Amino acid sequence: MRRLIAALIALLALTVPVLATDAAGELYGALDMEAAEQAIPGSAREILGDAGVADALEPEGMLSKLLDAAWEAAGEYWREAAGAALKLTAVALICTLAGAFADGAAARYVGLAGCLAVSGLAFSDAGGCIESGAAALDELASFSHTLLPCLTAAAAAGGAVTSAAAKYAATALCMDLLIGAAQKLLLPLCYVGIGIRTASAALDSPALEGASKLISRFTALATGLVMTGFTAWLSLSGAVTGAADAAAAKAAKTAISTALPVVGGMISDAASTVVAGAGLLRNAAGALGLIAAACVCLAPFLSAALRYLLYKAAAALCSAFADKRLAGLISELGGVFGMVLGIVGAAALMLFISIISVTKAVVG
Repeated sequence: MRRLIAALIALLALTVPVLATDAAGELYGALDMEAAEQAIPGSAREILGDAGVADALEPEGMLSKLLDAAWEAAGEYWREAAGAALKLTAVALICTLAGAFADGAAARYVGLAGCLAVSGLAFSDAGGCIESGAAALDELASFSHTLLPCLTAAAAAGGAVTSAAAKYAATALCMDLLIGAAQKLLLPLCYVGIGIRTASAALDSPALEGASKLISRFTALATGLVMTGFTAWLSLSGAVTGAADAAAAKAAKTAISTALPVVGGMISDAASTVVAGAGLLRNAAGALGLIAAACVCLAPFLSAALRYLLYKAAAALCSAFADKRLAGLISELGGVFGMVLGIVGAAALMLFISIISVTKAVVG
């Protein structure tokens, strides 16, 4: 009789519901989510403070901090970009006035001096922007190496074993490829582009102008190829492995319930609770990762975007009174900031897509 009563109590204990939040709390340590919090880059920490995965369950506060930081940074970078554009316009105006009193060789020297002055100002301005973009790429790479394994483990705990691993492999490979190419080739080409554009305008050389356009096209093509390959691989692998994960999870639940007629259903329900907890944790960590990555890209993105727009505006204004070569040089130098913007934006977009893809993994 005592054994029967003990058995009934044990069975009743098995029926006590377990909340998904409790499972998420236990999985927090098992999936090493603390490492993802500690890996948040310093530039993001300055904006988010001590926010962590738990705060990302309700991300409105973090989004508010991000918007406030963006508004403040936009004002600062607007003043810097406007100041640079005004300096370029002033150089063009001075060269135009000096050229009005010069003849022949003197006029050519005035134009050459104007091109060198514009290039010097742009080189100094672009240097900080390019360095900021390179630093953002470093932080994105370091952060992704910690965040994505945690998200992958959470997705695998939720049943998306094959698809999570495939998506992580695609992101790790393509991000390393893009960031490595950007740091070693694409961003240094921005400096080369400034020099070639300056020489093209100063010497009025069609060959150098063609080389300048080739650099811009090569940068856009290289970035586009990596992004296209990444999205194609992610789509194909996600479609195939997602179906396999769903079938495997359904088969496992059916097998447990069939093999253990009474207790099997309870075990299956408990497993579903663990899966729900893993999904809750995965979504919170994904939201934290998205906001942190946006914080990292905030400064270089706003800096490059505002300089690109204001350089183009300065070029349009200078075209009304300055030599066409000088106005064209200002416009082409603005394109350098567009190159930086495209490279940093592609890396950020790749990480965004990967995080969303992993967090949206659904297992039937």
